Formats: sequence, structure tokens, C-alpha cells
Amino acid sequence: MKTIPQHFIASFARKRWVAFFLLFIATSSVAFSKDWERSYFTDWRTQTNGLTAGWFGLAEPLKSYGFSVNGEYKQQYFGQVSGGLPNQTASNWVGEVKLKLLYDFATIFGIKGLTVESNWRERFGGNPQFKAGTAGAASIFQPTSLVSGPGLRVMTQQFEYTTPNKALTINAGWENPYEQFIQQPLSKLFENNAISSAKGIGGVAGPGIPVFSSATGKYVNYTSSPVPWGSTYAAWGGTLKVRPIKQAYIQSGLYAAISGTGGQNGSVYGPTDVYPYSSVPSSYLGQGKTTGMGYYQTVGANGVPNGKWAQAKYVAPYQNNHGFNFQGSGSFNPNGWGGSYSQNGLYNVNEIGWEPKFGKDQYEGKYALGSYIWGQNNTSYTPVTYVPGQTKPTAFNQNSYIWGLYFQADQQLFKEKSDDPAKPSKQGLATFNELTFTDPHNNALPLYFHTGLVYRGLIPKRDDDSVGIVLGEGFYSSYYNQYINQQNNQVLINNYGSAKNGIAPNGPVNIPANYYATGVPSKATTYYQYAPQFSATAVVEAFYNVQLTKWASIKPGVQYISNPAGNGTVPNAWILGATAKVAF
Repeated sequence: MKTIPQHFIASFARKRWVAFFLLFIATSSVAFSKDWERSYFTDWRTQTNGLTAGWFGLAEPLKSYGFSVNGEYKQQYFGQVSGGLPNQTASNWVGEVKLKLLYDFATIFGIKGLTVESNWRERFGGNPQFKAGTAGAASIFQPTSLVSGPGLRVMTQQFEYTTPNKALTINAGWENPYEQFIQQPLSKLFENNAISSAKGIGGVAGPGIPVFSSATGKYVNYTSSPVPWGSTYAAWGGTLKVRPIKQAYIQSGLYAAISGTGGQNGSVYGPTDVYPYSSVPSSYLGQGKTTGMGYYQTVGANGVPNGKWAQAKYVAPYQNNHGFNFQGSGSFNPNGWGGSYSQNGLYNVNEIGWEPKFGKDQYEGKYALGSYIWGQNNTSYTPVTYVPGQTKPTAFNQNSYIWGLYFQADQQLFKEKSDDPAKPSKQGLATFNELTFTDPHNNALPLYFHTGLVYRGLIPKRDDDSVGIVLGEGFYSSYYNQYINQQNNQVLINNYGSAKNGIAPNGPVNIPANYYATGVPSKATTYYQYAPQFSATAVVEAFYNVQLTKWASIKPGVQYISNPAGNGTVPNAWILGATAKVAF
């Protein structure tokens, strides 16, 4: 394991291009400002335009030509104090650099309201096997969202036009509905992925699409793509937003639905992939499955290694498309050996919102109701039936899309008195809330909510600091549990259609050959316990953000993840962490 200094050295060595770029900006900016040295070093700590003081003086000259550049650098550390998956790394260090370039056509061309922006990102470091809170059928509760989409990545690239009165906004290009809908700034102050990013959208797609593979002579369940609600997704599309009155809006977006854009599609052992639920030894709990795993030692019915070895089956390795998938998904190959079901479709999101200001103190609020349709094939959990080549029944009731609803309610609750009567106070207490629902027939986690409080300026003389706490919880589908029961209670000893067959016992037991008169295994076989049912997973997170300067902050925090696997097989996890961030 790398020490912290080694990590920093390796991290910055991989980013020499950043250093060269900043050096170029610094040397160039001298030519634009004779007073650069005095203005930069004198006001470095107190200035408001980033660590680089406006790109070392270059920002103002660029702005006169219509260009603006903004950036952010973030480092996070997390340590799992207790609970969570065993045999797993208990800490994680991950970082991110984001860059936004904006051009305003009004400056030179006189076209007011027309802009074009280009967004880029790089995520680095981090251990993808740090899986606290990600063991269940729903993996949205990981302590941070920065582990997805690693490496240099193309983000949104779009044109936008807004009328002078902001009654109409339209944009088009390489877009992400995540950046357009459910805009909830207070939730971004938290780090757990369910709160800050995923927000329960889409639940978890069904059991997969059954396709007959001539290569294997069997039906293969290809994984359906869940709704990609997060910063990593991007596709061709456009968004229209209309404000019939100042405090209300209606917006709608239509985009391409592209599968496999999540960046990192790693496959790991979940809690039901190990003893006593399968023949994989418990030492592999939470470990990554890749093609290079080779052979593993099996265990007996008592959980003790029996000296026998089995070859690991093929599992799709980690993938990353870096956001360059402009052509959409690749063609689907039904003769493959499993993995994702590549497909393209349409992705529609709609939202209607009200943004009132209550009382003489103008308490700001936002209330929004939205819906989405993810145009990718999916399969419901029920009904199920046997197909040739399998020992478990397969779900066959296919759907052409996934739909869902969400409701957002954010409201200022209290404002401190402002020292300047001409300026409204930014200190006070606010709440943010969200509720999402999707079809429980073909989604494992159909219901999710979070509710939180944030107070800015709670401590005297620390007006820019903030403190917050949030509760988020997701509830599993009863149809998903029904599907698990059908899998458990109908598992056959031999493949469906065999002349000799019977229902596999609920182990752990070892069945010798010819044990059953009605069903005979082809050889001595060990059967393990059936998978348990799922209930709910919850997270409580709290933080205190110390605003060191206008452009730098450090935020320690704590997370408690209850029932991480959703089925009682993984202990509750306590996680401590800290995030350092600078704007440049």
C-alpha cells in the first residue's frame, strides 16, 4: 500500500500536463498586466477569483474577448472505522480536477444570451474495491461518487441561448440531464453518492434480458443498463426551459439513451456470491472478479477449504469509455459470454417547478415535480419460467423502458439579520428533501428519499462556514424478494429438461451422486444456503465545512451506513472522511 506522500508524488507525476498548463498561464499573464506581481501576491489570500487569482491575471483580458475559465481541484480521504465488507481495503484516497470553459457571443458578436461551454474532468487515485455501502443489489450508497468514471473524461459540450428576461432557455449538444434537472445545491455539500449524486433515480434495473447464445447453447441473462443519474453520463440531446411567470418554470429534455456509459463497470463479489450462498470461499467476499483471477480454492459444506480448485468463470473486466462514445452503444453480440446488453434508445426527463419567496424576509424555496423515461429494454421480476440450459427459472416479461417520478422540496427556514441592510443575509438554516419512485415490478430499489438540514454561519465570526446533517434511505421491492424466493425454491439439481431432476436442497449440504431417485447430480455436489431477502439500506451523514478563504475549504465528515447489503449479511459501517477543495 502506498503511503500518503508516495500517493501525492504519483498523483502529481501523472498530472504534469496541469503543471505545464499553469506555467504557461502564469508566464502569459505577465504580458497582460504590469501590476501582476503586486496584485497577485498582495491579495492572494483575500481575493475572490480562485487560487490562481484569475488565472494569474489572464482572466480579465480573456473576459474582454468573451472567454471565461473556471476550475476546481478536490481531494478526499475516507476511512472505514467499523463494519462493512471483510477482506477489503478499509480506506480510500481519491481526487478530481474539473475545468469549465465558457464563451459569450455577446462580447464580440453582440448576440446576447448565446453561450457555448465545454466541460472536462479528471478523476484519479482511489481504490475501486473500497466498497463500503455498495454490497447489495443497489450500489448507490457508496461514501463518495468520485470512484466512477476515472481518468480524463469529456463532460458536457453544449450551446445555450437565454432570452433577456430568462423566460426561455434552450440548449443542445453533448448533454447530461443530471446537470439540468433536480438541481439541489445543498445536497452537493454532502459526499455520500446517494445524497449528492444518484438520488435514487432509476432504482436498479431488473434481472436482465434472456438471450439464447449459440456459442454456449444456453440462454444468457444480459444485464440491463440502469438509469444513469450522475455526472459521468453524457449523450446527444437538448433541453427547453420556459418561465411563464418569474417564480415558476416548466422544462423538458430529450436525449439519447446509451448503455454502458458509467465509466467503470467493475464486477465484484456481493454478499450472496460467497459461502454459504455459493462455492466461492468467504475470503473472496468483496474482492474484484476479473478474468485474471484464474483458479480459486473451493470449500466444503462446513466452510473449510477442501483442497479442491475450480476455475473462475469469465466476468467482464473494468471498462472506461472516457465520455468519447459519441456514436452511441456498440452493436449487441448474442453469442457472447455475458455482460452488458448494449442498446440505444431515447431518454426523456420533464420537470415543473415553483420557486417562491415567503414573508418579508424573502425565504427562498424550491418545489419541483418531475418524471423520466429511460428507453432501454428491461425485464420484470415476475413471472418466471424455466428455459433450456439453466437450473433456475428466468424472468421473461420484457419492457421497452424504465419510468419514474421524483419530488423535490427545498426551503429556507431561518435567516440571521444582515449587518448591511442593503444586502440580504446569507446566514441561516435551510432544509432540502427529495422522494423518488419507480416501478417495483422491474426495479430492485423502487422507493428512495432523503431529508437534510444545513446551517450557514452557525458559529459567530464564521459566517461562511456551514454544518449539515442528512438521512437517506432506499426500500427494496417486494417483487424483487418474490423473484429471489422463486430462484431459491425452484433451483434444479440438473439443467432444465434433464431426464433426471429434482429441487436442490437448502444447504449447506453435500449431495453424493445417486442420492435422489428423482434427480441425480452428474457428480458429487455441494449445495449452499439460499439467498436472503432484502429490506432497506440507509445512510446518515454529517459534516462541518471550514471555509478557509473565498476559494479554499476543508470539510471533515462522518457517515453511518445501515444494512449496507440490504439483506443483513454485511455489518453496519462507520466511515470518517475529509474533503479539501480549492477553486482556481
